[in-house]
Amino acid sequence: MLFSKLIRLGLPVVVLAASAVATPISQAAPANLFAQVDQFGTLLHGGGVTSVSRFGTGRYEVTFSKNVSNCAYVATTANAYSQALGIFTAGGHLGTNGVYVETKNQGGGLTDGPFNVVVDCGTSGMQYAVVGYDANLARATSGATLSNLGSGRYNVTFPNSVKNCAYLATVADPGNGLVYSPSGVYTGTGPTSNTVYVETKNPGGGLQSGIPFHLAVICPNAPNAQTLVVGLDGVPDRGSALTSSFLASTGNYQVATSHNIQSCATVATRGSIDQNVPYSPATVEITPGLAPNTVGIQERNLLFFGGNFLNEAFHAAIVC
Repeated sequence: MLFSKLIRLGLPVVVLAASAVATPISQAAPANLFAQVDQFGTLLHGGGVTSVSRFGTGRYEVTFSKNVSNCAYVATTANAYSQALGIFTAGGHLGTNGVYVETKNQGGGLTDGPFNVVVDCGTSGMQYAVVGYDANLARATSGATLSNLGSGRYNVTFPNSVKNCAYLATVADPGNGLVYSPSGVYTGTGPTSNTVYVETKNPGGGLQSGIPFHLAVICPNAPNAQTLVVGLDGVPDRGSALTSSFLASTGNYQVATSHNIQSCATVATRGSIDQNVPYSPATVEITPGLAPNTVGIQERNLLFFGGNFLNEAFHAAIVC
């Protein structure tokens, strides 16, 4: 069976049968702000969400119960088409409690798409940074610093160690404007235990400056969250206890946890497990899990290179 690889590797995995009764993490007083939204703008699941608005094709706003204007917004599309969509975020257009989201095809055209979004305000177990068009640190966890290493290359250094954490990033406006360029952002390990390395690239895979991004660092001790950093072979490099993964087929991974995660939001980023560069750029989308305690991660090379399924390392966080 598909989970036999995990057993041979000695990795923990708990599979809940589709008919099993599992207790989800309590949403009564959500520790985190997140949303699962379908392509029509309907809220499927969320934490701290008061409403979702759809302005038109590929344009949405998720409104939360608190001001999120000083936070970072990371998001991942759920697979809905034969090729992956891109996703871009910004501050709310309706108010300071909102996160604006656009989903686009890889040619840059607005396209309706389902997505997961997570808000990182630097609470327990989380740190964040928002980088602007001019390689400026627009806002961040107190004490964080930014180094511009050249075209499309950055080190973000935090006041606390991030070596055991997952690094999630989204191309995103630092304010509440629009991001017009359908570019990508990729993460990896920096030169110190407090540093995250980031690359921004154009749709053809070339390093490109002037691309703003939001970076969320989510660690295993974050409340109501599980993290996993996975190598291209599907074997976890680091992450939360009782969280495992395996490569189901080319470009298709399954992440397994110890509880029902169907009402949680999963976000993922193509990223290295270490300091190896350059990275092969790839798209990352969320796919259904094989059981209520699992979620799928799908990777493809960029449409510029054919959009084929591709095995590459990634960072993921499941936030409830």
